[in-house]
Amino acid sequence: MKKLFCISLIFLLLFSVMNAQEVSPAGTEGGYFGKVIDPDKYIIGPGDRIRVFIIKENNQSETLDLTVSSTGNVLLPLAGSLKILNMSLTEASREIVRQLMKFYPKSTIQVDLISPRKMKIMITGEVASPGTYLISAVSTLDEAIKVAGGLKTSASTRKIQVKRKDKNIEVDYLRFLKYGDMEQNPYLEEGDAIYVPLMGKSVKVLGQVKNPGMYEIKEGERLKDLIDMAGGLTSRASLYGAILDRVDRERVELNLYNLIYGKEKEKEEANILLQEGDTITVLTEIKRIQVLGFVRNPGPIQIVEEPKITAEGVEVLGESIMGAKISELINRAGGVLPNGSTRSIEVRRGGNPENKVVVDLYRVLVLGEESEENINVFPGDVIYVPPILKSVKILGQVKSPGVYEIVAGDRIKDILLKAGGITEKASRDKGQLERVENEKKIVYDFNVTNAISGIDKDNLELKDGDTIYIGELRRLVYVLGQVNNPSALEYKEGRRLTEYISIAGGLQDRADLKKVAVVREENGETKVIPVNMYDIINKGQSKLDIEIKENDIIFVPEVFIKGWQDIVQIIMSIGVLKTTIGPLFGF
Repeated sequence: MKKLFCISLIFLLLFSVMNAQEVSPAGTEGGYFGKVIDPDKYIIGPGDRIRVFIIKENNQSETLDLTVSSTGNVLLPLAGSLKILNMSLTEASREIVRQLMKFYPKSTIQVDLISPRKMKIMITGEVASPGTYLISAVSTLDEAIKVAGGLKTSASTRKIQVKRKDKNIEVDYLRFLKYGDMEQNPYLEEGDAIYVPLMGKSVKVLGQVKNPGMYEIKEGERLKDLIDMAGGLTSRASLYGAILDRVDRERVELNLYNLIYGKEKEKEEANILLQEGDTITVLTEIKRIQVLGFVRNPGPIQIVEEPKITAEGVEVLGESIMGAKISELINRAGGVLPNGSTRSIEVRRGGNPENKVVVDLYRVLVLGEESEENINVFPGDVIYVPPILKSVKILGQVKSPGVYEIVAGDRIKDILLKAGGITEKASRDKGQLERVENEKKIVYDFNVTNAISGIDKDNLELKDGDTIYIGELRRLVYVLGQVNNPSALEYKEGRRLTEYISIAGGLQDRADLKKVAVVREENGETKVIPVNMYDIINKGQSKLDIEIKENDIIFVPEVFIKGWQDIVQIIMSIGVLKTTIGPLFGF
């Protein structure tokens, strides 16, 4: 039975929402047919009409039409009089079902509000037809204003008063009209008195806003509030072409770009406080950008919404598509001249040199530190390419030697990247930075690998006029022992043991050909490779003539050495040669 009651109640609530109607107010046509009623919020009062639908156990049905009396009662068959005054529709439905179930057990009972009562309200002030009206009990302020013919042009939309018994409700009706704020469109109650005062302080907004006109303002409201009330800017609005005229004939130029896109402080400064009588005019944007300075073809570039399609293709001469990147716009102007800066390009907002963004295209395009899409350029802006003020020279083993512009904070790593990086022949250990200080040349040595890794002690900060030199890596093989000219020799891929000994002047008389050793570093370990040169020379076993690798040490012992163990000890004792051999042999 309880389950049957719950199902009945749910069905009844859905049915009441779907079929709710309103009676047209007195003296009007149409009405509020089909208005959705919240059964939890609708309060029952005298005059409400309720329909009860009973489906009995034998599938026979009975319909009851009830009207709430002036005392708040309805008359139920068998159950008698039931007081439902001031109950919600949900509560009243539940109570009606509970009482009738005593006499209609095992039945399904549905309750529906078929006609809300009428109530009397009064509306005065700046409406077309002030007076007293009978309206539906589910009417809102907006509907009451429409019943009274709507607001006059002189009416306030910000401070409408709803006087209800012992309290006064102030309504900002504009917030409902503009933003759909339902709290500013309250439901009315019996006896409410609505007063629409004259418009208070007002300002005017003209030009490129979606809804130009006169707007009432409240104390403390600002430019952003007014633009929002006017529906926002149109797509043709100039962000740098807005003017404020005040009643004392003061004229103020407004910065709508900062108001919308600026940083927090810039937004606050641009969002000026409104005064009564202000007139704001938003001008139409001229969609054009100037590219000036050290470019091949300085001048204006027209901005178009879509490219022009011609028989030859897309026509872009003198024009650019809306949303083009800074680099593309500079290319449209012929590109940067050799003495033009790419590190300190200025985007002057509205052409104003005091309001600018400095763009380093190297850090944008090469390092990817910022996306060009994040650097907004708007019609009316000026892109200015200044001359190069500071530069350094980089020479030696880099892919693109030459002169490069620098800005404050640049280091060796930055210029190595701009020069395309080091070549395969470049020394990884020693680079040099030459600098003139107090008319004296000073040379700073740095570790190239550390500089590339960004280690500060080697990644030196640069100054105007510096010269960076990256030397060539000397790839060496060391030939020691019983040869005529022990030395460090240039490594050449494919050379074999006997070739390096020959280049070192050949063998001495006391050379032990059977116990030659090659010392090699592989995977961080020292490896000794014994070679029997006697068999290579006297028996023609050329397969023993191994290929020598970079940094190998070839050691030819004297004949007095007795065993391989002695060779190993000697080889291990010369481990320091790799760090001392250079100075010894003049490398």
